[in-house]
Amino acid sequence: MKIPTLPTAAFGWTVATQERAFAETVPVELSTIFTGWGPLPAVVGTRDQTGAWDAAGQTRTVLLSDGSHAQERLTAYNAGQHFAYTVTPQSGMLSVLAREARGKWWFIPGAKGGTEIVWTYDFSARSLWSWSLLLVVSLLWEYYMRHALRLLVGQLERAPK
Repeated sequence: MKIPTLPTAAFGWTVATQERAFAETVPVELSTIFTGWGPLPAVVGTRDQTGAWDAAGQTRTVLLSDGSHAQERLTAYNAGQHFAYTVTPQSGMLSVLAREARGKWWFIPGAKGGTEIVWTYDFSARSLWSWSLLLVVSLLWEYYMRHALRLLVGQLERAPK
């Protein structure tokens, strides 16, 4: 039996143009938007980044406030419109529950200006047993995504145009 993934999504809107929203989101300092939410840890930094984070195949290690870390790999990069990545937990509780997670971001020009931001995330459980626990994590993660996206939109709104 194939174990289903656990999808989540968050949506945002900014007055920033599609190009600027994309250009400022991809290289964002992760610790400024992933500040922790409930039991989910904050991002405290990254290390070992390959490249400028602008091409599929580039990787980095994401460091979390609980001492755990995960490997992140860009899997798609369409400048100005879309990027996607895979996160593979390397330590901590998430590494016991999930094989990986896949994130995707789309930047869609609004009909009356601005940009719609769509961010999806899918967790892949290690087993049926871990799927049930990961279901709880994915529900919390959806709130964390919304919080992070609000912080990101706030940065985009405050940035010089």
